[in-house]
Amino acid sequence: MDDRKTLSISLGTHRQLKTLGDQLDLSHKDLIAVMLQFFAVTKLDPRYPKADSPDIMLKKLADKVDALDKRFIGFIREQEKTLLKPIQADVQALRQASESGLSAGLTPAQLEEQLTGVVEAVQTLLRLSFRAALVDNALRSEYKQQADQLIAQQNSL
Repeated sequence: MDDRKTLSISLGTHRQLKTLGDQLDLSHKDLIAVMLQFFAVTKLDPRYPKADSPDIMLKKLADKVDALDKRFIGFIREQEKTLLKPIQADVQALRQASESGLSAGLTPAQLEEQLTGVVEAVQTLLRLSFRAALVDNALRSEYKQQADQLIAQQNSL
């Protein structure tokens, strides 16, 4: 019993099949088998030829990671500008006040109040930085997992 089947295709489609087969050095039978495997592995829909290939999807993921890096660095710089530098100025002022003793006219209660404000600001900065790092790590992990899957799919072809 012969387990071969015959396909009826147009002359134009046959020419395309022959051209592609010649380019890839594959027979019609092997080319069709490879194409079916490609679509099964990549989950690309051949009806939508504009769909992203694994290479393009991988590049998009890399671009997203780059954009995330830029946003994260921008966030850190903004935190430095709005929180860290004012905190540093407050700490320097407190240091100068403590070095000059209470001659600056501050009472111990006022010094303690300023120090408490500085400590709270530092804690806020640390919390924000920690949250940003968690978000960054989560997104990096997600993008890496997607990229690994694409690479595995591409390597299996």
